[in-house]
Amino acid sequence: MKRISLVQIKSNEKVKILEILGGSNLESKLLSMGVYKGKPVVKLSHIGLKGPVVIKAGRSILALGHSVAEKVIVERE
Repeated sequence: MKRISLVQIKSNEKVKILEILGGSNLESKLLSMGVYKGKPVVKLSHIGLKGPVVIKAGRSILALGHSVAEKVIVERE
């Protein structure tokens, strides 16, 4: 499958997280919010060109900043 970032997928698309590129600090921060490698997530919306990306991970709805969402590498399921 093709590896793309969360920013590049369409709304209401279900994907699986492959990698988090931001280093251990970003990885542990996202892990505490329930976002980790292998986790399926659904992109709900993307607000504006450089605005936050809203995702659903399990039962949680999270808004990730644009630069953070660019570092989350996913594949389509």
